[in-house]
Amino acid sequence: MASSVSGAEEVRVSALTPLKLVGLVCVFLALCLDVGAMLSPAWVTADDQYYLSLWVSCWKPVSSVDWSCNSTLTTVRR
Repeated sequence: MASSVSGAEEVRVSALTPLKLVGLVCVFLALCLDVGAMLSPAWVTADDQYYLSLWVSCWKPVSSVDWSCNSTLTTVRR
């Protein structure tokens, strides 16, 4: 039996392949982690004597009750 095949066959390809889906999930997770890091109040704390965040770095000497803080947005030239 002979089948007739037209010259233009229609090929349907999904626009969202598994690799693209994995890439979109990775981009979404990266953006969520970036926002979480920007909004996080502290990245590092140590025994109530040191505090480091994206915006400020603070330390407190053991003999003092006052904190000393510097902005992490400024550059230090030495």
